[in-house]
Amino acid sequence: MATRARVISAWARAAVITLVLATFGSCTNSPGVDASNPTTCGAGTVACGSVCTNTSVDAQNCGACGKVCNAGEVCQAGACSSSCLGNQLVCGGTCTDTDNDPKNCGACGNACAALEVCASAKCGANCSFGTTNCNGICVDTSADPGNCGACGNICFAGELCAAGKCNATCGAGFAECGGKCVDTGVDPENCGACGKLCATNNGEVCSLGQCALSCLGGTTNCSGKCVDTNVDASHCGACGNACATGQVCASGSCALQCSGGTANCSGKCVDTQIDPLHCGACGNSCPASQSCQNGQCTLVCSGGLTKCGTQCVELSTSVVHCGACNKPCPSGNACVNGACQLVCSGGTTNCSGQCVALSTDPLHCGACGNACAAGQTCANGACTVVCSGGLTKCNNQCYNLNTDPAHCGTCTTACASGQVCQNGACTTVCGSGLTNCSNQCVNLQTNPSHCGACTTVCSSAQTCVSGSCVNTCNPTQNLALTATAASSGGGSGTTGPDNMNDGYDESQCSAQGWHWVSATSSPGTAWVELTWPSAVTVGRIKIDTTACSASSCSSVTGRTAAGGTIQWWNGSSWVTNGTVAGKTNDWEYTFTAPVSTTKVRIYGLHAASCSQASNPKVFEFQAFGC
Repeated sequence: MATRARVISAWARAAVITLVLATFGSCTNSPGVDASNPTTCGAGTVACGSVCTNTSVDAQNCGACGKVCNAGEVCQAGACSSSCLGNQLVCGGTCTDTDNDPKNCGACGNACAALEVCASAKCGANCSFGTTNCNGICVDTSADPGNCGACGNICFAGELCAAGKCNATCGAGFAECGGKCVDTGVDPENCGACGKLCATNNGEVCSLGQCALSCLGGTTNCSGKCVDTNVDASHCGACGNACATGQVCASGSCALQCSGGTANCSGKCVDTQIDPLHCGACGNSCPASQSCQNGQCTLVCSGGLTKCGTQCVELSTSVVHCGACNKPCPSGNACVNGACQLVCSGGTTNCSGQCVALSTDPLHCGACGNACAAGQTCANGACTVVCSGGLTKCNNQCYNLNTDPAHCGTCTTACASGQVCQNGACTTVCGSGLTNCSNQCVNLQTNPSHCGACTTVCSSAQTCVSGSCVNTCNPTQNLALTATAASSGGGSGTTGPDNMNDGYDESQCSAQGWHWVSATSSPGTAWVELTWPSAVTVGRIKIDTTACSASSCSSVTGRTAAGGTIQWWNGSSWVTNGTVAGKTNDWEYTFTAPVSTTKVRIYGLHAASCSQASNPKVFEFQAFGC
């Protein structure tokens, strides 16, 4: 069973040996000399550039010059690690045992004076009882796996040091505490259980697993540690009486007695199956890079390292052997926890094997996998809309403020129901035949407030007909009273043309006057006319004349206005609407449709062929809207 345990643990030994070599130097090379640099360094250090350093613990040159550990990692046995082993502390980026480190004795930075050593976390001239000075460090060779039984005797990976011998497990009466086999019955730092400290500064000791002011069970207090002087080789028979190398303590006396498969090599009991100085036989020393396994020198890795070919590697961080031997990572990758991962730089982040800028990448905006929606971009790690083509951003969406009824003209302007957005303004939608005038739908053909155009307003006396303002039709309102009357020639004075629209008819002609027109009984060029200062709507005219048999205001019978051509002025010329003929008394004419005009006339006015058939009389020339 012991042989099998040594085989299983052999792989871990090389890293520990590497640490010893970094401390003590190599047998074949000059200590601390870098072949590429003439700088000569002391034992346990090498020159990296012009500086001597210990690559087994230097986080900037871990295992080799220029190999830098990641932030938060420390260098142990030439390999980067995220934590220290056992009860070690990180001091200046390096794992150290403050119980025996003269540079960090009891606490980081507490350095012992020259020629002093650190023992039990205290500086002193010599090592305390039960410890041995190994290269300036006081160690308990009975429990230290790096100096088990003697300085430099390193246990296999997975093995523990108990009673000065390497074993797969702690022996009877010992417990593993921080990678060391300790007797919790007497250890003041692990009294009764790992990590239970006795108050040694108050005189307490650990006896039978309990902190007490005196030793119990027949043990003796030797420098604060309760020991059985009958069997303790460091205190054989009395405190400080250490047996010579190779001797054992039996009944309080030292004697040379090799047992348990060990051999006496130069007066020392050694296990030739594992002793690198006596591997397989006394004096058969293994090379510095090897350890002794089953009596044969071989490379054995420790400290969690794995043997890959002729090297001990950390599979969790090695880019050449990531997770397993001969499993290299691609270029640009690092090995993290035994898996290759892309190493991103320049502020980029690894998202599923791609280096992306979370501040600008629309597929990974602010965080891996956070994809922006269509039409959005990533700015400062947040998805945002970028509008173009005349669109405006409103609540992280793009809108056309000229046409969008929910954002018309501005982001916050919404059109009312039934309105549309035109050119950035809410506009009412009108049906067929209607026109939008100031957001009202109107019929320009009939609306007196918007007659023919939105801005045309008819007067209160007018109405809108076919898009034109026309006077409100009163069949009894004589429009001629506001006009100026004229004729082609005839009577004057009391018989002048202005008597045709003075409002006095035939019955009043003697007192008020009347007008006669120079004309014959045949249509010629004679005319009578009404002119208004502004347009009026005329739909009907009426002529008050004498009857053929009458002789009103004249001694001559007849002189009846028999008819003529009815015309109206369109602004540039006369327009004929109809013709009247054969009248022998008063008559009227209705236009085919009311007309808006400033002038109306009867052209070709002539007399009826009765009695006197010339110089027709016109008592009144009247005009009506309808």
